[in-house]
Amino acid sequence: MWTLSQAWYGDRLERSFSGRTLEETQRLLDDVGLTTPFWQLRP
Repeated sequence: MWTLSQAWYGDRLERSFSGRTLEETQRLLDDVGLTTPFWQLRP
């Protein structure tokens, strides 16, 4: 969960942060190894 937390919150304080698209969020989850059906944002 630490790896996910770092990726999830690491850029939140940057001025350029404006949220993530569904695709960006899915890529983030995939990149930290959360690839089971539970973590899939789309069916």
